[in-house]
Amino acid sequence: MVVSIQGRVMEGISGRVPAESLWQSLLDRGRRAVFDRPAVRVDPIDVDDVQGFILRGYRMPMVRHLLLTVGVPEAARALLGRLVGGDEADVPQITTAKDWHVGFEPGPFDDPAGTPRVKPDYCLNLGITWPGLIALDVADHVPDLSFGSFAAFVAGAAERAHLVGDTGAGSPGNWVGGFGTGADHVLVTLHALGPGAMETYTDRLAELFTEGGAYRILSRHDGQALMEMRDGVAVPTSKVHFGYTDGISQTTIRGGPENYSADRQQPCEPWLFVLREEAENYSVPTPLQLGLNGSFAAFKIVETDIVGFECFLQANKDTIDPEFLAAKICGRWRNGVPLALSPDTDSPSGGIPSGDLNDFDYVNADGSGDQKGLRCPVGAHIRRINPRGQPVAGQGHPGGSNNSHRLVRRGMPYGPAYDPSQPYDGIERGLLGYFINASIENQYEFVLSQWVNGSEFAGAVRLDPDARDPMIGTQASNDSVFNIPRSRGAADIKATGLTTFVTTKAAAYCFLPSVTAVKFIAGLPQAPR
Repeated sequence: MVVSIQGRVMEGISGRVPAESLWQSLLDRGRRAVFDRPAVRVDPIDVDDVQGFILRGYRMPMVRHLLLTVGVPEAARALLGRLVGGDEADVPQITTAKDWHVGFEPGPFDDPAGTPRVKPDYCLNLGITWPGLIALDVADHVPDLSFGSFAAFVAGAAERAHLVGDTGAGSPGNWVGGFGTGADHVLVTLHALGPGAMETYTDRLAELFTEGGAYRILSRHDGQALMEMRDGVAVPTSKVHFGYTDGISQTTIRGGPENYSADRQQPCEPWLFVLREEAENYSVPTPLQLGLNGSFAAFKIVETDIVGFECFLQANKDTIDPEFLAAKICGRWRNGVPLALSPDTDSPSGGIPSGDLNDFDYVNADGSGDQKGLRCPVGAHIRRINPRGQPVAGQGHPGGSNNSHRLVRRGMPYGPAYDPSQPYDGIERGLLGYFINASIENQYEFVLSQWVNGSEFAGAVRLDPDARDPMIGTQASNDSVFNIPRSRGAADIKATGLTTFVTTKAAAYCFLPSVTAVKFIAGLPQAPR
């Protein structure tokens, strides 16, 4: 991310494991998980069964998240069945990962010659919380129901908020929209190409939710790509409110349907994002028709303090140029050029092709590279969120993989673009979306607790004890500091006065069921009449 929202496993389904025991276990597992394994045959991903946003970026400029609470369980389950019934004329259908990318480069397993290839005007997906599964009466009807490897999902985001730094102003008691109350059952996500499609499908869904008392809408949360004028026309951008170009680093999944520019990172195994039986650190939820081809996600709404961020840059201008500090904080210049490739300017001589902006590492397999963070500080945002070859907690050796902790992010800004001429306009701005992963504990929670909010994540590189991710971390105290190393014996720059620039407004841990799973839930027995 740039605010990265654009990533073990405990047995049992309840109870709290001491954090120190959990993370030590994760560290041990992480060192063994995916390094130096012999090549194994990977069965194709069933893209017709997997929800689309797990594997594909929709590249649509608008999104709406509708949080629902279950009313009448039988009616609620029946409506879920209609969403995967294949009848578009009846109701909007859940979008799968099968190919429809007209206007974009086909993925490695798509058929470019296949016709017709029609990009829809909407995409629809859903997540179900553990209280949602209970409210749908799934546990009552399925005696062998088990999410034994997924204690975080069962406990929920509110119960585990402290593990990921959602404390103080970002704690569950301050969350909005009904999140964290136990009534947050189903999250329906609607992407659209434009406002007409967004309102048309929202109206249709709202009508469906009321049929038979199936659901009640608790809250609605909208996101939209930030716009800019090009040749007199407003067009969507990939920028976030902090001013950075986002979406440059993408997670490549082995056998996945999308093509991304080549970089130096190993592709991730599909079981890290799609629940599969060959997984090394979890057992698929049972019954298998419910668990297979699903996934999990942490949905979050975060408010970004743009004024505080810009004030911090200016407060340190006597020590370091504000734009240079912004680049050091993120690890990229605001135009997306990484410090690892261009540490001194955002416009290097000859330029850098867009396809090469993610093709770099911090520390190579032989130990060479930017170990001390002279080009890109070790504590910079993108280096924390994806350390690449840097030896860090949960990784093991220089040039190794941190794939067992990777995340897929599907996020979008909310609120209008920040206008520096009117900084105190009172308008809330932020980001909302999903961190998608197969293991919330080993991916989302690990990254947030150990890499983002930890001061010792980088092993031999000693950071200030109060150091956190300078952009998205929960700052420990007024003494928080961001350290910028310098070469040739020059003293490090210590930027002080950091505050928490990103505050959680809502969160939910969601199960992202496959099409087969949705049909399974819909097919559970109806109550006798």
